[in-house]
Amino acid sequence: MSKEAGFLIYCMERYRHFKGLSGSEVADLFESCKVDEYIMKYFESLHTMGEQHIIKDIDDYIAEMKKEN
Repeated sequence: MSKEAGFLIYCMERYRHFKGLSGSEVADLFESCKVDEYIMKYFESLHTMGEQHIIKDIDDYIAEMKKEN
């Protein structure tokens, strides 16, 4: 497994924990908003952030994607 894929799993698990969602809910949300692509693309920046900053960044990205659609 690549370090990017491992980080994606970490982000999904932390997001699930912070938001009180199920794994399938997070997977559906990440897929529909292309969060997985975002995390893989910006891995170098994201992996240096703390958990709360990562969650906020993901929330901001999801909000932006929902606004565009």
